[in-house]
Amino acid sequence: MNGSTPIKDRRSELAFAPKELSTEVLLELFDAARWAASSYNEQPWRFYYAKREAPEAFISVLNLLAEGNRVWAKDASALIVSAAKKELHRTGKQNFYAMHDVGMATANLMIRAAELGLVTHPMGGFDHELMHETLMMDDTEYPVAVIAVGYKGNVAALPPELQKRLNAPRVRSSIESFTFDVNDL
Repeated sequence: MNGSTPIKDRRSELAFAPKELSTEVLLELFDAARWAASSYNEQPWRFYYAKREAPEAFISVLNLLAEGNRVWAKDASALIVSAAKKELHRTGKQNFYAMHDVGMATANLMIRAAELGLVTHPMGGFDHELMHETLMMDDTEYPVAVIAVGYKGNVAALPPELQKRLNAPRVRSSIESFTFDVNDL
């Protein structure tokens, strides 16, 4: 179970190189997202993106991030806002699995990014209400996260506290701490 894989090697990057990301590569990430499993095959995810080569759009999303995230996210190639459809298309009832399904699509996107040599960093630190308004989401959608995507940058160019955070060991809970054999309950 040891060894390098895109899942094990992925980490939330803080040092991005301010380079453009081609539309083809971005579409490849979205293609990976669309193959995620979803309840009733509803595919309740929506992805709004702003590429750095469209500065007005990029800055409008960047400015909705928490201040601490703006410091490093400003160098990402793209900022992708994931959103969830609140209602099931087939019935109009609440989709209780939307967040789960959006998370699965986002994981696919991030793993594919790692396979392509890109780095990512998902964030919850942003103004949800203003994001909803700025992106003109309808009332059946809500923003879930913002994912910075791009190319690995120079860690030495980060402020010292971010360098320390990025260079800290990656700690994960043990499998035993979050798994429970129902037979033992």
